[in-house]
Amino acid sequence: SLHPSQGLSLANNVTLRCHLPQLAAWVWLYQERGWSYNKGKEKEQDAAEFSFVGTLREHAGRYRCQYRVSWSVGASEKSDPVELVLTDHSYSPPSISIHPEQCVEMGTNITIRCWNKDYGAAFLLHKDGSSAPIKHQDSSGGGAAKFTFLAVTPADSGTYRCSYRPRGYPFVSSPLGDSVMLEVTPTAAPSGGSEPPICMPPVMDGWLCLCIQSAWGLWLATGTPKHLDPTGAVEQSCANLVMALVRGFVAALVFGLGVFFVIDALSL
Repeated sequence: SLHPSQGLSLANNVTLRCHLPQLAAWVWLYQERGWSYNKGKEKEQDAAEFSFVGTLREHAGRYRCQYRVSWSVGASEKSDPVELVLTDHSYSPPSISIHPEQCVEMGTNITIRCWNKDYGAAFLLHKDGSSAPIKHQDSSGGGAAKFTFLAVTPADSGTYRCSYRPRGYPFVSSPLGDSVMLEVTPTAAPSGGSEPPICMPPVMDGWLCLCIQSAWGLWLATGTPKHLDPTGAVEQSCANLVMALVRGFVAALVFGLGVFFVIDALSL
């Protein structure tokens, strides 16, 4: 493991720590295609630290640990690698742009473009909140790279930045560049028209239909639709039930008013 684990620059001090599954007398630290370091102690150890003071470009790279319990026992397999990436502030930060725009609807395709002076670099795309780069791409020529996101969702919203690694130095990075913010909004619902009815489970041997009409509010009716199908039969059935209820209500109102006037006339 690395300490500190990120944000390291040239000339910083860094410690690589090997964690061992059992006590060992000897521990080696290997840099791929580079140096090897060893550390032995008179007493057995379950961890070993290798420190670099004032790191140089040559220290950047991929490292693995290996240990040996004793000279009478063979060495262990090498560990999984850890990468030591050092930022070189002598490189200018890259530029960044987003297309078509920073605020888009869900499902839109967007492209983030990164560029710099043509160092023949590999570009990396970073998203705030992620400890590691989320995308990597070699320069497409002219010191630029494009990162495309297809059918974005709200999960893609966030702040993005670029960095690059010059050719020949895969573990030396430029500083992070300026940021762009992507905001993905839900797709707007289509305007006009009525929503399809929602039929609930049986209520007292019938069905409860919720007919939503944008211009008339929410109507409730009970009935027994024959079946659910995509032809609109359920919606028509629900509409017929609502009209029947309305007509019944109007008839009852007229009848009630008629009785009231008759009683009133007889009382005179």
